[in-house]
Amino acid sequence: MANINLSLEGVSSLSVDRDFRQDINLLRGIAILSVVFYHFTATLLPGGFAGVDVFFVISGFLMTKIIATGLERNRFNLIQFYAARCKRIIPALLAMCLVIAVATFFWLPTNEYKKLGNYIGYAALFISNLKLNKETGDYFALDSHENWFLHTWSLSVEWQFYLVLPFIMMGLYPLRKKLNTGLCLLVLTIASFMVSMTQTSTNPATSFYLMPYRAWEMLCGGLVWYAAQRFILPLKLRPFTAIAGYAMILLSLVFITAEQAWPGPLTLLPVAGAMLVIYSDYQPLVSLFDRNFRWAGLSSYSVYLWHWPIAVFLIYSGQQHNGLWVMSAIALSFAAGWLSWVLIEQPGKNYLNQRSTRAFWLILFACVVVAWLFSYLVKKNIVVSQPDPLVNKIALEATNKNYAANPKTHLSTYGTGKPAAIIIGDSHAEATATALAEAAQGKGSVIGITYSGCPTLATGELSENNRCGAFNRSLPSRLQDYPSDVPVVIVNRLTHYAEQQLVKFDTHSPDKQAYLQQYAEAIVGMACTLNRSHPVWLVNPIPEMARNVPRTLSHRLMTGKATRDLSVPLADYEKKNAAILQAQTRAAKECGVQVLDPTAWLCTASRCMGSKNLQPWYFDDNHLSETGNKILVPMFSQVFSRPQQ
Repeated sequence: MANINLSLEGVSSLSVDRDFRQDINLLRGIAILSVVFYHFTATLLPGGFAGVDVFFVISGFLMTKIIATGLERNRFNLIQFYAARCKRIIPALLAMCLVIAVATFFWLPTNEYKKLGNYIGYAALFISNLKLNKETGDYFALDSHENWFLHTWSLSVEWQFYLVLPFIMMGLYPLRKKLNTGLCLLVLTIASFMVSMTQTSTNPATSFYLMPYRAWEMLCGGLVWYAAQRFILPLKLRPFTAIAGYAMILLSLVFITAEQAWPGPLTLLPVAGAMLVIYSDYQPLVSLFDRNFRWAGLSSYSVYLWHWPIAVFLIYSGQQHNGLWVMSAIALSFAAGWLSWVLIEQPGKNYLNQRSTRAFWLILFACVVVAWLFSYLVKKNIVVSQPDPLVNKIALEATNKNYAANPKTHLSTYGTGKPAAIIIGDSHAEATATALAEAAQGKGSVIGITYSGCPTLATGELSENNRCGAFNRSLPSRLQDYPSDVPVVIVNRLTHYAEQQLVKFDTHSPDKQAYLQQYAEAIVGMACTLNRSHPVWLVNPIPEMARNVPRTLSHRLMTGKATRDLSVPLADYEKKNAAILQAQTRAAKECGVQVLDPTAWLCTASRCMGSKNLQPWYFDDNHLSETGNKILVPMFSQVFSRPQQ
């Protein structure tokens, strides 16, 4: 990358050396503008996230250029290569981590600060993408957007690519007379692309976050370098090639949406567009734009670092849809990025360049160790945030849930004594199991046969979990291990699976009503099958809130907003769950199962409550916390007091 001579006194000139590529700098500017506008106003630029893919291509091109030219001139030094990347990336990254950690210490609830601190360690080691893949799953999910370090996934992917690429190219270089390095990289690109496409359909989070499935995008940048050395583009074709490239990028930003698989076949559009722009190497087309736009490209890395914490704060404050706040946040993102580039990124790199090799690595090691140590201390609750006590109490309800369910064996025991009841179902059954156990006190224990994410249905296969069907088919035989008079309570988030048609039946039906009929048959079939051996109690759907209850309430208080208890209209609950309510009523009529209605305890005459007196009843938006469970104890007591019909 070009050496940039910039000072606070001379920012207007933005002077660069003769190797400076205006087109690449403009690509950076377009990419960072796309990402920023997407994160703040996704409706205006629905495909703005593709800006990251443009960055990947740029990085691949520049890294390949550095390594290839160094090898050709017999001047490539692996240690110096990594040192240069560290000097470029780490100062601003660690500065961002420090500012966020300090700024949120007296503001964030303990559980959220713990998560933030934990991610600092992963970000400093450039492995946050691994953590995100394991914990958050979907990048585009709303919950992910409250992670202060979500954006560091791309930095981790790039750094992991930097670790691998030099060894590949150094290994191929001695064989260059027998093996064409560019062709070898092409094979690797195709392999990575094919694996990525396969993984996207089966495990989209892994394909999104992990380097091997993203490597093809950066390798595409490397292919441009080798193509440019071997096939020189005629001058008359360069403007058309550049225009085609910019057009492809623009189309991807405007017409691609988060609902489409990513990375997927459509990812080729921004990637190919960036490749064409870089390959054209046509400077006259962009010189006018770059003259007034250069600052955006030069400070793009720092802007990327700082814009996301600002976006998260906007979400915390509930102002993400306020036009004035959004535009102010966008302006602040670029201002913060510019200042970071001028005051941290460039001075940091210059300072480290002036240090000896030994001093540089000692400084780097010390900084990373401190970041990791801080993360460890927060994780172990040695360093604990100091927020408002009421805010903390509300937020901590997110952790007040049943941790006793065994996700490996799908078999759990609550209480002591002989089995008094069996609870079957998905995560909603796991969440309410302790309430049933409390109702069973003095009568025996409660056995939990549960599988999170697996609705209890007689037929059908869960599209995202092929083990769910086998688990359900095993239930009749598993119940034979318990006396026939032990009641079975079935609790599931049934409406969720039906709305998204997550369950696939042998006979595919694109018609919604026909699908719901199949779904209802599966509910009734399982209930009636199990009722032949044990008395069965079906629990109607637990009311779901529109927002994460403890998070919403605590955030409102944190940001000084007036708040009140969260609730949803009872009429909305009945409409949303109508198909399920009808199916469970039908099961009661056809085979005599009993139906329990949680709305009698969780709802008033008109509204279903998510909290009372700012005390959350849920640990998220749909699972009852242990506080909420207590409210259902009288309902579950009916299982032991009512005579069986």
